[in-house]
Amino acid sequence: MSENSESTPNIPSNVPTVITLNSNPLSQKSILISINTATQIPQKLSKGGNYASWSSQFTNLLFGYDLMGYLDGTYPCPSETIADTPNPDAKLWMRQDRLILHAIQTSVTASVSPLVSRCKTAAEAWAKIETTFANKSNTRMLGLLDSLTKITKEGKSIADYMQTIKSLVDDLALIDHPMSDGEIIIHSLNGLGDDYKELQAAIRARDSPMSFEELYDKLLDHESFLKREEIKKGIPQITAQFNQRSSSRKNRGGHFANNTKSNNQGYRGNSNNAGNFSQQGNFTQQGNFTQQGYGYRPAHGNPSNFDNPSHQNTQVDRGWLILRITSQK
Repeated sequence: MSENSESTPNIPSNVPTVITLNSNPLSQKSILISINTATQIPQKLSKGGNYASWSSQFTNLLFGYDLMGYLDGTYPCPSETIADTPNPDAKLWMRQDRLILHAIQTSVTASVSPLVSRCKTAAEAWAKIETTFANKSNTRMLGLLDSLTKITKEGKSIADYMQTIKSLVDDLALIDHPMSDGEIIIHSLNGLGDDYKELQAAIRARDSPMSFEELYDKLLDHESFLKREEIKKGIPQITAQFNQRSSSRKNRGGHFANNTKSNNQGYRGNSNNAGNFSQQGNFTQQGNFTQQGYGYRPAHGNPSNFDNPSHQNTQVDRGWLILRITSQK
């Protein structure tokens, strides 16, 4: 490779693919633009009421690439032939239109996909979506209002709950039925649970109106407060269980110590009596020596030898000792 050759730059994955078809890259008719919807339009269109935000993202992206003419009809398909000769501009237009159609089909959820799956052009798919989601009929308006009335926070975070409300409000505004801040606040408060009733009362008692953004911030703060309170409630329970177990161990330990002391007192012998062994054991006059659960009975011999401390370490003939294991109670 020559020194004057240029290396191919690394293109990030979120940058649209631009394919140059001739030596003039500045001409709009010479390039194809492929849109990566996974990174450039991360929010997919669904039936949950996010059409307004999705449509805004998509149209802004196409406007930036100067491709809106494919949707609104200002850039129609050129004639396929010129003097019985295939028109390359028509072929290029159809290829770019299919790329835009693909972007639309991949930026909708599975529930919306059947609506655009059979469309042949991007303009056709766009028109069907507008008819379905931007329908200004009374039925559409009542459906959105019903969804807004029935929505609750149950099982959702504050962020998800408020985002759902905002999407429904935006869709209502799109069909010429905008809502005031007061109406939005009322619908938002009605869907909250009992954990937020104190905050609800404080907001309803305000004399000045509150914006949607201000309500959102206050709800986030209250959600964080509730989480901290849950953590605090869990700490005393753990401490109480630990103290209870520690106290139980101490009681068992004291009981064991008392039993041990009592048993040790029972083992003490009297060195003044013949046949008694004074070191933590009792050598009875019948010749039985009991120490820590083991009993020794001399078959013969003089048991008084145990009275003398000098004989404590004397090796005893195994022939006259019979080991008898006894249980101490």
